[in-house]
Order: sequence, then C-alpha cells, then structure tokens
Amino acid sequence: MKITFGLQLDGEHGWRPANRLGMPVLGPLGLLNLLETRLGLLRAECTQAQRMTQYRECLKRGDTSDRFYHASFEVDPLGTSASLLSWRDSWYLHGWNGEAPPGASVRIADMAALERIARNLLFPSIGERLAQMAEPLSRQQSQIEQLELIDPIEAFPKRWRAVLAKLSVQSIQTYGPSADATTVLGKLQIALKSAHEGKKLYGKIDWKDDGSLRVVRAETGLVAARWVARTVASRQGDVAIVAEQGRSLLDATLDAVDVARQGFQVSSPLVPALQVLPLALATLWEPIDVYALLQFLSHPIGPVPSYARRRLAGVIAECPGVGGPRWREVIEEIERLYPERAGDFRKNLAFWIEHPRYSPVQGAPLTVVLERTRGVRDYFGGRLSDQDPIQRAANATGYGQASTVAAALEALAAQGESSLTPMALEALVTQCTGRGAPNFAMQAQVGCVSSVSDPGALVEPFDQVIWWQMGAPSLPGQYPWSRGELEALARVGAEIPHPDQVLAQRGQDWLRPILNTRKQLLLVLPPPGEEMHPLWQEIQWFVEGVRPEPLEDLVTGRANKDLPDVVHASLPRRRRWWKLPPDVKLSLRPCESYSSLNTFLNAPYQWVLKYPAQLNRSNLLEVTDGNRLYGNLAHRLIDQFFRAEGAQALRGDALKDWFSGQFAMVVAEEGAVLLMPGRRTDYESLRSTLGRALEEIQRQFMAAEIEVVEPERDLAGKFPGGALEGKADLVVRNKSGRQAIVDMKYAGANSYQDRLAKNRHLQLALYAQMLHQETGAWPHVSYFILESSRLLSPDSEFFPEARSVQSQITGATPQLWEQFLTAWKWRQSQIDRGVIEVAVEDIKPTPASESPPGALATEELPKAYNEYYWLAGWED
Repeated sequence: MKITFGLQLDGEHGWRPANRLGMPVLGPLGLLNLLETRLGLLRAECTQAQRMTQYRECLKRGDTSDRFYHASFEVDPLGTSASLLSWRDSWYLHGWNGEAPPGASVRIADMAALERIARNLLFPSIGERLAQMAEPLSRQQSQIEQLELIDPIEAFPKRWRAVLAKLSVQSIQTYGPSADATTVLGKLQIALKSAHEGKKLYGKIDWKDDGSLRVVRAETGLVAARWVARTVASRQGDVAIVAEQGRSLLDATLDAVDVARQGFQVSSPLVPALQVLPLALATLWEPIDVYALLQFLSHPIGPVPSYARRRLAGVIAECPGVGGPRWREVIEEIERLYPERAGDFRKNLAFWIEHPRYSPVQGAPLTVVLERTRGVRDYFGGRLSDQDPIQRAANATGYGQASTVAAALEALAAQGESSLTPMALEALVTQCTGRGAPNFAMQAQVGCVSSVSDPGALVEPFDQVIWWQMGAPSLPGQYPWSRGELEALARVGAEIPHPDQVLAQRGQDWLRPILNTRKQLLLVLPPPGEEMHPLWQEIQWFVEGVRPEPLEDLVTGRANKDLPDVVHASLPRRRRWWKLPPDVKLSLRPCESYSSLNTFLNAPYQWVLKYPAQLNRSNLLEVTDGNRLYGNLAHRLIDQFFRAEGAQALRGDALKDWFSGQFAMVVAEEGAVLLMPGRRTDYESLRSTLGRALEEIQRQFMAAEIEVVEPERDLAGKFPGGALEGKADLVVRNKSGRQAIVDMKYAGANSYQDRLAKNRHLQLALYAQMLHQETGAWPHVSYFILESSRLLSPDSEFFPEARSVQSQITGATPQLWEQFLTAWKWRQSQIDRGVIEVAVEDIKPTPASESPPGALATEELPKAYNEYYWLAGWED
C-alpha cells in the first residue's frame, strides 16, 4: 500500500481523479482509522460529547475549593469540562505524559492530578491512541510499503512524528514554481517562494496582461459566483477550485446554471433536522417560551403530526399561550377532521406541548429530559427508511444528534445527576451537535472539478486554479497558557509549537495553490469593504500595477462591445387606478363584515387583493403582542366576567379578587409572552390598566341601571351587497328595556372621540343597523377606551356618567348608515366597471377619488397596517 498523507487532507480532494486502488490519500483521521484497524486497536466509537460528560465526572470527583477550575465548574460544569478537555487533548497530541514537573503552576498540577481519575473514566484522545500504537507498530508489519508526506515532518504534532518514525516514510513532497518563468505568474511564484524561505529579493514584477494572472472582484458574491460558474463551464484543461469561504453560494450558483456541483460540504448546526431537538427541549421551562413553541410547531419537521402542527402554530401566533378557548376549539376541530386519530393525537399533544414545565433555577428532572430526547430519537428512527435519499439522510442526522444527546444524558444519570438547568442542557446539546450537518441536497455531481476548502490540501499542479473569495482566513490564536506553563509542559514531554511556527506553516499552506498553477491563476476577491487575505497583500506588493477587474463590467458588457444589449424591464410604476381586463369580473361576496367593508370603501385595491385574489400574509410570521394582544386579553377577560354568575354584583375587594385570579389565568392561556423574561413591567402595567377599566365599566353600568349584559353578541343583517355579520363586544339593556352597543378599544381615545364628533363611527353604525333589523329599534352606541378607562357616548341620555361627545347631526347613526350605503354603491359601480382605486398616501388622488354627494367621505387607512403596500407599484 502506498499512502499520501497530510495534515489538511481529511475530506478534501485537491488531486486529480485516478485509479488509486491501494494508493489512498489520507488525512490524520483517515490514517488513524486505517492503522487502528490493521493493528487490531479499533474500538467502539465514542463521541466528543460523551467524552465531555466523562471528563465532567473526572472534574467533579477531583473538585475541591482550591482547584483552579472550581468557580467556573460551579457555574457551568459542562462548558468548563469542554474547555479543559480540549486543553488536555491538545497536550497529549503534542506529547504530554500526564504528569506535572516540579515547580509547575497550579493549573498544570491540577490537570495532572485529574489524570489519575481520567485513566479509568475517560475514553482516550487522539494523542493517547497514537501513543498506544507505538508498541504494536514495533512488533507488527503495517503493510504500508510507501508513505509520502505532503507536509514537512516538523509540522506534525509529536505523537504523529513518533508513529511516522515507525513507518516507511520514503519521501516528503516539496513545492516549487509550476508556471513558465517568463510569465507574470512564473515570476510571482519564484518571488513568493523566495520570500517565504527568507531569501533576499531584488525589485518588483511589472504587471502585464499575459493571461497567467487574473484578478477579479464583484460588488456582490452572487455576481462573482455567476461569472465563476460560466468560467468553469467553458474551461479548457484541468481546473482546481480553492474555496475557503462562501462555498455554499458557489455550489448553489453552479447548480443553478447547470454546471456540476462541487459538493462543498459546509456543515451547519442550523439544518432543519438538527433544530427539532433544541426546540423540543426549549419548551420544558416555566414560563413557556412562546417563540420557541411557535418555531417548534411551525417547523417543517417535528414529532407533532403534520395535520395538526400548522393549526396549532396559528393559535400560538394569534393567542400566545396553551389551553385557552381558541386552543381548545382548534383541538376539537382537529379531532372532528381526524376522528380515527383522536386518541393518538391527544397523547402526542400531552407529551410534546401540554406537559408540566419546570423552573429554570431548579432545573428539569433528568429523567424527563431523557424521555423527551428519546422521543425525538424515536421520531427520526421511524423515518430512517424514507424513500427519498435526501430525507433519509436528514432523518439520520436528526437521529444521530438525538442518540448522542441521549447517551450523554444517560452518562450523567449514571454519574448521579438528577436535574439539568437550561444553560447546562443547551451546552450539552451544542457539544453533541458539533459543527452540524451539510446540505444533503447539494452532493457532488459527475463532472465536478478538483476542489479544496483548505489551500494546504491542493497537492498537485493544475493548468488553472481558481481561488474563490480570497478573504481573510482564520488565523491561529494565542494559547491560553503562560510562557512558564508552556516551558513546564515541555519538561514533561509536550512539544507545543510556538504560534509563530504555526503561522509560518499556514503561510506555506497558502502558497500551494499559487505554486501548483501551471497556466492561469484566477483570484476572485471578496466584495469591497471585506478584509483581504494576507497573501493578496503580498501579491500586490510584488506585482507593480496589478488591479482587480470589476466583474460588473465583464458581465454587463461595458468591457466588451460584442455583447448584445438587453432591454431593461422596469418594475410596475405606481398609479392611482388599476383597470381589470374586460373578461375579469369581480362578483359580490356572500357575506361582508365591518373590516371587509372598511377596506372596500377606503382602500379598494387592498380589498381586491385580500378577498377576490386571496393574497394573505402568513399568520405564523410573528406572535401577537402590543396593543393588539392587550385588547384581545381585555376582551377575553371582560367576556368571562359578564358570563360569570353574579358578576354584576361584584364590588370592591370581591371584584379585585375575581380579577386577580382570572387575569393570571387569561395571560397564561392567551398572553404568555408577557410572562417571559423582561416583560414584568408590561404585565403589571396591563394588570393595573385592565383592573381600573373593569371597575369603571361596573361603575358606568350601575349608573346606567344596566340589567342585562350580552358579551360577544353575534349580529347578522342584510344590505344591498348581501349579508352582514359582526360580533358586538357588549350589548346591554337597561331597566327600561332600551339597548346600547359598547365597542371596546384598547387605546386611541382621541381618535374615537373624533369619530363620534364627525359622525364617522362606521363600525358602531353597522352593528346598530344589524340590531335594528333584529329588534326594530335603533340602539344607543358608545366606545369604551380600556387604556384610559373612558366611556365615550354621543350624549348622556343612556349612560349618564359617560363623556358626552356632541355631534351636530341629529339622528347621527341612521344618517351614517345612509351615507355608507351611498358610498358602497359608488365603490361597487367602480368594481363593476373593472376600475380599482389604489388609495395609498404616496399616490396623488384624482377627481374620481372624491366620493359623491351624500356619501361617506373616504379616508386613508394607516400605512402600518397595509399588508399590500409594496404591491401598489414602485417609484422611480
């Protein structure tokens, strides 16, 4: 067997395809696995998360008040364990023998003391596994005939050097200039190699466009990716791509223009399958995290049945909480639609949503966390045989994550732990998730070229090398250990390289794509404003006059007159009126409400898009909050109050006691967002506001001698356009038998007072007309403003204690109804002709925008509530 071995080669492909049977190209993990297999040292896999929990037990057993890690371990045991385990693994890889030399620092002494515990509890690190190979390699033949290193032997950690010394290393690859020495690229290769070897240089390289070196830059990464895709598609000769950054964008663009994908495996912890477990665990805590619950239910993957998830998510968005009337209605609706699944659905709901929640301070029982994690694992396990290979791979990823977390939790349980706080649980899941998973829909395709994500993995010369997005790389940082500690570690075998040595080796790695280019080096710089790669700065210094070509010029043709002109297609401009095609007719809707009629009169284009076109925004984009939420909670609370037996007789402390209990319940069921961290002030403010409002309603109704209160009264009626429907907040009747409608608004006292004064209270007029059609009498109308505890009425005849808002019009409400009918007929005639007014404040009205005499004048609706604003057209 002939092996090519390098530090950066795991998962890379910086060489040409060839018949390589018995000639593998391996990185550290690949060679380690091969040697352990051949030597009979292969052991059951142990994840890093499991090792972290094992080391946590070591730290726990060795913990005393004078340990250097004691304070950190008390606050974050898992995070502390992960950090110290990485120290330990690094030390062992570089040759540490597990001991502390005389005079060592407290930190090294404590770490060495822990080794006596770790030897029996901790799965060995890579450094320890390499050390265990020494004796078997001395006694057995590895059957490796030749081993070629692509990195200098001194670049390898000490444990690797010890293993390589027992193998037949026959050559160490060196890199030199590959291009013609007379070209700009050839001269640059010589200059860069000499500079990195510390040789003296004379003069600079004069730039000339001989095609050997090309530097381009675009204003956006997408433009650059489209241009590179076209370059790859028209390639001549062998090509290699170096892509340290922006790999997903490049691969997606190659796929979009029908060029073979490279299969850049960019792992992310945010792939959908890996989000399910964290979201499922985030709903364990009290108070409930409404946003996490909404994400859990609206996620495309999840253990709650798909036929129920979206409906339940809609309830959470509208009424943020669990257990309220709307929540129960939707559950009953689901059970009516799927009666054969009702039993399983109830069990599923109880397990995943309607379960007990736990204090973040005390933590959740570890048994509960483990049960929930196993539930996610079993969910994915049941989908491992999916017929779609992409879905099957995604399910395997979720299954692997949940299995790893479950194993770590089982280890903690075996160590005697009984509970976990949110911080500890999040740290555990993060450790188990690691770097995440790739996009399984973006696997490499036949016809892809050689490519690497690390410049040091390009180990063969190519005719053309494309260095994609040559931005600032991640640089080796400083060690967390002092100089004295590094010297102490060296005395016990750990040869930890100086950061300057590590940086120098990275510099050699960066040179490989340059030196391994034979004909053309194409550097694609990141957009302006982003930090550049250090190697580009060197190139600029060596090559006098080199400048990046703007890709926008190349793409649009400003640099090439042979490209054809493309006629610009502008976006639709704003205009006040739309005209429908003659064959498009908008019919009457069977039933209208105040909200639809208000839009019909004042913003016809919104009405057309919302109702006939049925363009509606998702109800899952945000959780209801602010005044809308406060109003909803107030309506629910007051509805419950007037439905409660004997409620109207409650006064003083009895009223306050009833309110306190009901307010807490209503908020928990429909306003749980107010219970989340940071919302206590809002909670108390709303509590105070609604308490005052309820007391004022009682006072006003007592003064008006109200005998009957009907909350959330359904209303129905007719008008020339068809049926009318609505729901009045409160319909009341006094002892003389007269009725009044009270419409509750959370805020806006001045606005609604103005509506009464100007006879524009259309909502109340519609409700009054429906009640008039039912009873034959026009009811009195009023607004009650909850925020200011103010009852607004046209006069004091019905409500003697209300704030009277005088209107100069006698019989205001019946007259407003007639004005509405005239306005509706005017708008309907426009709709019948296919003419739609785009009533937006930025578009100047025309004479046709004025309502006819005797009609209710139109008004501009608030822009903040216009969901179709950007569909009205675009300005120049």
